Amino acid sequence: MQSDRFDLNRCIGALSTRFSSRLGTGASQEYHRRFQIGVVEWRILCHLAVEPWSNVIAMATSIGLDKSSVSRSLAAMERRGLVEMRDGARRSREANLTAEGLALHHQVLPVARAREAALLTGFDARETEQLLDYFHRLIANLPKVEEDAQRRAGQHD
Repeated sequence: MQSDRFDLNRCIGALSTRFSSRLGTGASQEYHRRFQIGVVEWRILCHLAVEPWSNVIAMATSIGLDKSSVSRSLAAMERRGLVEMRDGARRSREANLTAEGLALHHQVLPVARAREAALLTGFDARETEQLLDYFHRLIANLPKVEEDAQRRAGQHD
């Protein structure tokens, strides 16, 4: 029998929000204190270290944020000399790490890896891979969630 109560401790959305919020807040605090960047800037540094000359849309998709947040962070990073910008295809702007940005990425990386190692305490390599697979599968299912919402919206029109 299904309860009339919604248990937030068994709700994937609520748990993932709680997890993401606490993890992101802690990272932002530490990165800001130690490196004068927030977690958004760190994610941009990571993205550009792997995919130089990316446009805002590609970064926003990779990072999981809206384009305006990425654009604001890029503007601040450009003023600080961490990224350089150029005009790209179809009037888009593209960013790349400067030498200073790449050096900052290398400074933050061991801290980020230590944070992740602490997070994964008690998980063996197989469990870590399984967890990553679960996250990727959940992300892949997000369009299905939106399709389902659209279907329900069509039923109530």
